[in-house]
Amino acid sequence: MGRLRDILSRMMIVLSRLSVLIATVMVLTALPAWAADGPLSLTTGMREPWTTEHRDGFTDLLIEALAKRTGVAMTLSVNPAAARAITLVNDGVDDGLAARIGGLDKDYPNLVQVPEPIFINDFVACTNADNPVIKTWGDLAPLSVAHIIGWQIFERNLPSVRELTTARDSRQLVQLLQNARADTILHERWQALWQAHQLNHLIKVQEPPLAQVPMYLYLHERHAALVPLISAELVAMKADGSHQRLQDKAFSRILPGR
Repeated sequence: MGRLRDILSRMMIVLSRLSVLIATVMVLTALPAWAADGPLSLTTGMREPWTTEHRDGFTDLLIEALAKRTGVAMTLSVNPAAARAITLVNDGVDDGLAARIGGLDKDYPNLVQVPEPIFINDFVACTNADNPVIKTWGDLAPLSVAHIIGWQIFERNLPSVRELTTARDSRQLVQLLQNARADTILHERWQALWQAHQLNHLIKVQEPPLAQVPMYLYLHERHAALVPLISAELVAMKADGSHQRLQDKAFSRILPGR
């Protein structure tokens, strides 16, 4: 069985490299606009630990790696105004979006979604200890719960709970748990762990995640020829382990006990 797994793993790497080669030929044949226009300007709304001032967040590292692997220069900046950021790309002011949910191209016709997700967002319940145990949305009903105001994934799925508190940002949310003003908080996994690390407060991330949402890259349609290349490189990075190594580099330092 071990030999069979090795053979299958090697086959996956060969296939991913072949797909990159095919995509590269397609891009070179299409003579895309980026070659003359300079680096692709990408924006994201996700801050620490996805993007940091030192450019060592996961999305920072991933875009840098993609640029090197594809030969396509890219820059990444943070624009927390989500609707405005999408409009700027749809209007062609910026070249692309990083770390957005799928399907935006249905409402914004000038956006082209890169098919392969750049990562999966885990939306989790966090507590101060192993108890209470939370495995489903229904387990939250008897508890006092807090989440950031406006996060629709929680507002849409949360059942009626004993007490509900909303916070304005990640820091205030984790402080509610730190000060025992909530039994559990709901957040995205790595932002919760990063903020707890900043506050020197140990939290327990309940497993499994309450929801998992793939996150994608989008390009303005004038760069559509780059989409197969970028998608193929993302597949290849996951197959050769470099995608996981970037995750380890970005997130290992904020894991509990580190």
